[in-house]
Amino acid sequence: MPSHFIALLFLASLAQAPRREESRYHQTIERVLTLLPKRPAQVVIVDPNQAGAEIRGTLLRMEAFIAKGGRVVYLTSHSGALQGALKGWSLHEHILASIIWHEMAHIDGADELEAQRREEALWIRYVMDERVDPGDGMRYLSGLKSRRSRDKNVQQGDAVLTLKGPLITAAIAVIEPTAPLTKR
Repeated sequence: MPSHFIALLFLASLAQAPRREESRYHQTIERVLTLLPKRPAQVVIVDPNQAGAEIRGTLLRMEAFIAKGGRVVYLTSHSGALQGALKGWSLHEHILASIIWHEMAHIDGADELEAQRREEALWIRYVMDERVDPGDGMRYLSGLKSRRSRDKNVQQGDAVLTLKGPLITAAIAVIEPTAPLTKR
């Protein structure tokens, strides 16, 4: 009889639902990843407020980033695109997908200018396929294209900012895409 009780406790522990917040992030990111031509190896959402003081200020100015040499796309929990996507707003989901695509370009070795071009190309596809409202899509594309004129410091060959400091303590969700990629 005691072994049945232990087995029942074990099964009950497996059946417990994931934390509501974690589930929300996972569902949203899985939905966003279906908008990409290919998936990243992993997406980690970090809370800048939980990060060490040496990198907190930098993270608060970012929506997404990668660690040099890594295969993980990091999203910051305060990101406007992520917050809108969490609310189910389609435009924000597409924006977040294009941001992830930008970071994946860096993972593939692209410098900042090339990563911006790839992000813009994906966004143009969203507009042309009418996956986003044409007016909103063209306004956002205009903003994407104006980055190079606004940021005179970005040069051919520039890549990502190198962060020094531990990130694992700031992780609030780790998403390893499991669903097969569907052709879009």
